[in-house]
Amino acid sequence: MSEQKLSSRQVTVGTAATPLGEGLVTGSEFHLYDTASGNQTVFIGGANVTTSNGFELHKNTHITIHVPERVQLYAVADNAGAVVSVLQIGGI
Repeated sequence: MSEQKLSSRQVTVGTAATPLGEGLVTGSEFHLYDTASGNQTVFIGGANVTTSNGFELHKNTHITIHVPERVQLYAVADNAGAVVSVLQIGGI
């Protein structure tokens, strides 16, 4: 029987792509929450994420994303200082 891993963290996101985490073996489920502590808007995507091509994480909302093994998830904000709460479940 494989053991699932669980980790949580707060990630401060700026105007350049910031890593949120990488999918573990067998992939990971990421639960993301924008703490909305300021006027920033956060966008989620791959290494090339920008405010123009990213998936918008609305303030005070939660989303769940499945990230395949060895794939890195990134975030960027339109203003520095945004904080994203990350709960990552998965891997062995």
